Amino acid sequence: MIEIVIGLMLLGIISVAIIPALWQGYLLSAEQSATATATRELNSRIEQVRMNPTCAAVTTAVATGSQTLRGIGGDLMTVTGSASSCPASDMKVTLDLIAADADGATLARASAIVYVP
Repeated sequence: MIEIVIGLMLLGIISVAIIPALWQGYLLSAEQSATATATRELNSRIEQVRMNPTCAAVTTAVATGSQTLRGIGGDLMTVTGSASSCPASDMKVTLDLIAADADGATLARASAIVYVP
């Protein structure tokens, strides 16, 4: 009988010792999920401009940059952007996009050069 009590006590101690590691893993997973969502959104906007390389597409990608998105974990993020003048004399436009969380911390940043004929 004493072996069962000692075994249960050891199992309880080990279970309590593992809880901080599990919680840290959960928090890290949520953070990485938000970063992945932000990166995917920025890359999607750049690819939309590359599929339709016009000044209107560049303006749309940057103008809708203040759109607020909800990530997988339910966190809000805001995407902002800027672009060099379009049409440029050398026919290339530089896009700079930034995704930030609700606190203003940068989650992802993407820059691209797009050929606009």
